[in-house]
Amino acid sequence: MNNDNKSNGDRSGRTILPRAKMPDKDPFESWLQKQLHTMYDEIVSEPLPDSLVKLIDKDAAAGNDDKDKPV
Repeated sequence: MNNDNKSNGDRSGRTILPRAKMPDKDPFESWLQKQLHTMYDEIVSEPLPDSLVKLIDKDAAAGNDDKDKPV
């Protein structure tokens, strides 16, 4: 199986897609974005805890019945 448009996987086995090229913008915005990615990319790529995945799945399954209810 060859996915040429995808980069290598992370330690959780998920495939990481390359970041889209951003248009030129304010140098501060570019610096800030780079710093935030440096600080948080590893955390964001961590797998969700099983208990949270189960909760999300349970809510998604029950959500089909609750579409008409207000939040």
